[in-house]
Amino acid sequence: MEPDDNIQQYQYLASKWLDKTITEEELQAFDSWYNSDLQKEVELSSSFAASEEQLEGRILEKIIQKIDRSREVVLWPRIAIAMSFLIFLSIAFFMFQHRDAAQDQDIATSVDNRILSGRTGATLTLADGRRISLEAERTGELAFENGIRITKTADGQLQYEVENNQQLGKGVNILSTSIGETYMVTLPDKSKVWLNAASSIEFETGFNDPEVRLVKLKGEAYFEVSKNGKRPFIVSSDKQQVVVLGTHFNINAYPDQPYAETTLAEGSVKVTDLATKSFKILKPSEQSRVSKSVIDVKTVNVDEMLAWKNGEFALGSQNFETILRNIERWYNVQFDYTGIPINDITLDGWISRSSELADVLHKIEKGTNIRFKIRGRRIIISR
Repeated sequence: MEPDDNIQQYQYLASKWLDKTITEEELQAFDSWYNSDLQKEVELSSSFAASEEQLEGRILEKIIQKIDRSREVVLWPRIAIAMSFLIFLSIAFFMFQHRDAAQDQDIATSVDNRILSGRTGATLTLADGRRISLEAERTGELAFENGIRITKTADGQLQYEVENNQQLGKGVNILSTSIGETYMVTLPDKSKVWLNAASSIEFETGFNDPEVRLVKLKGEAYFEVSKNGKRPFIVSSDKQQVVVLGTHFNINAYPDQPYAETTLAEGSVKVTDLATKSFKILKPSEQSRVSKSVIDVKTVNVDEMLAWKNGEFALGSQNFETILRNIERWYNVQFDYTGIPINDITLDGWISRSSELADVLHKIEKGTNIRFKIRGRRIIISR
């Protein structure tokens, strides 16, 4: 039986054990006492008690149930020590569980509990200045201008069709997506374009230049260009120009990043640096990056580079800062990592872009040592 004057000593060691300041020698003494035939097994779960007071009461009840009535007087000092320790330990456990629940709540229940994914939507600006919201507009014909019929299909895509025997006039259309929007369009030459969030393309409605088919791009888009050996298809952006005859490729040319990337899925493309006029010819699975008057080319996983077009985030495809920007554009949020080093963070895995933001952040947390807290549309990162 332990002397009464040792009770405070063991409580003191329990306190040091909980806040991780206990020494190795103290830990051995504490373990020796705690494991010495106390019959003190107590099972706890996150739902064991709603408050510290209720938790203490339940622990006391469990201890009393374990008392051997025939040894009640003899064992009471030891039981008092065990009870004191278990209450101390269980309160700490309760607080630990509550802390984890609070961390989950930071991610899952802020911003009116949910931040949903982006959606299919865009705005079409016609040659006469009219603006049409493609998310809200009904299906069917939207406009007829310069010999071109513009319709929205039942599956939510924009389609340009040249009317037979019509004289094509000149006029420029702009298709643009906001943050959290994506859209697909079939151009007058039957080429298809998928626009990522916060992007736009500008083009003549009839593609009536006899020499070229010209599209101006801001942001990111995937192109499936119909073949026409006599009229090359040109995509022009701030830093580069891409020329093709008929092929599939992706261009990432957001104005807020210091480079433009072109990823080739099939065929070949010519990428020209507008600053130096130097160029590279890409082969399938190659990616060029135009930055600081230099064109770098490397081999990449095309499926990862095109994940956004197929409704996925490929978390291991780009550096962490780029992944954060992609998430910002899709969920209309802003990450705050001022003073937090993130260059060493690497990710892996895939997650659907239809997931709620909380699910994406949880997946990133599981694979890294960073934590997120949602404050309105602001996401605070800590390590």
